[in-house]
Amino acid sequence: MFEYISGMLTKVNPKYVVLDNAGIGYRIFVPNPYNYRVNDYYTIWIHQAIREDSNELYGFLTYDEKDMFLKLISVTGIGPKSALPIMAASSVSDIKEAIYSGNVSYMQKFPGIGPKAAQQIILDLKG
Repeated sequence: MFEYISGMLTKVNPKYVVLDNAGIGYRIFVPNPYNYRVNDYYTIWIHQAIREDSNELYGFLTYDEKDMFLKLISVTGIGPKSALPIMAASSVSDIKEAIYSGNVSYMQKFPGIGPKAAQQIILDLKG
């Protein structure tokens, strides 16, 4: 539903930031919240994850980051909560390189990603 949201950052939390847009504060889960500064203006690329018990926004500073996040959550068994730490601990280019080279051990270094999940990510996203 949302592509991006622009506004003033009003809060930084260990897991999310709050972005004010026209008087509405959006809680957005981001890979590295401490990369943001309160009272600065941002455009954050958004993915909205709607579940039966939640409606959450995940945000990224660049469209490439959002695109990689969407690819990761398209893999069976990888949801937004698993993909976000991958995005936090690595750059998009490093993730792409690991996928294209089939580097299972690199993918396993992320929390919650075991050998099967790492192989599934590589299998689904390679090429």
